[in-house]
Amino acid sequence: MNLGKFKQWYPNISASDLSLLELCLPPEIIMPPEELPEFVWIPECPFVMGDIFHNASNNVDGQNDEVPLRILKLPGFWIAINVVTNREYLEFLDTEYTSNTTDLRTQITELPESAPVHSVNWDEAFAYCKWREAQTPGKRVCLPTEAQWEKAAGWHLIGDEFELGRKYEFGTGDDVDYEQTAFNRKTNFPYEVSKLSKGVNGLKGASGNVWEWCMDYYQADFYKECPDTTFNAQVCKRQVLRGGSWANVKRRLRISNRLGSAPSTRNDNFGFRLVVEPNTTGETA
Repeated sequence: MNLGKFKQWYPNISASDLSLLELCLPPEIIMPPEELPEFVWIPECPFVMGDIFHNASNNVDGQNDEVPLRILKLPGFWIAINVVTNREYLEFLDTEYTSNTTDLRTQITELPESAPVHSVNWDEAFAYCKWREAQTPGKRVCLPTEAQWEKAAGWHLIGDEFELGRKYEFGTGDDVDYEQTAFNRKTNFPYEVSKLSKGVNGLKGASGNVWEWCMDYYQADFYKECPDTTFNAQVCKRQVLRGGSWANVKRRLRISNRLGSAPSTRNDNFGFRLVVEPNTTGETA
């Protein structure tokens, strides 16, 4: 990789963090084991997780829980282009998850079918994954780990040009606007998924619109305490969410930004998307 380009892209990066980026080579195998409709394949290769744009002396946007940077290598996986919509989740409620959901069902039927489902807590999102898994023989369907989410949302891995981590998912990765996604309370609700711009790797809505539940438990110092661990299974009071939402200021939409919330939380800016793993990936929970 070109060291000069790294310094141009990340002018505030330290020498030690720059050395991590130099270890990130393009994936050797890009093609997926098979094509899955409405999903994109994220191939195996090293990536650096955390706030690459962090500048300790002038850290305007970043947060302390986004550093130190760490290099991880994840097996390949598929990730959904869109978050789960009201139409998709209503089918689940009507066929499988029928208990204690009257208020949620009423809410969903009053909202656009193609808008992200929201106000779903972590357990309900996980239950939806298990329902979809039963319809997907030979594969594991789950919420993304936060490492999977960050790699898919911010590292350009499946196009003509390999590209390292972005600040936001859209355009050049340097900025985001209201034409691409919902944020900063420009609206009082998330955009329908059809109105979102595609970001890197073809994902829509990774920056903004709704926060997305992840598999991991949230630990503020996880990167420091477990630099080589790809998934935080240490039980605690909060689960990770990623991506920011229609209700958040722009800095919350950064790819490296993290949030922790109680798994029982119902919030009108919390949603989720799916990951599908091949059999060989193994369990993360």
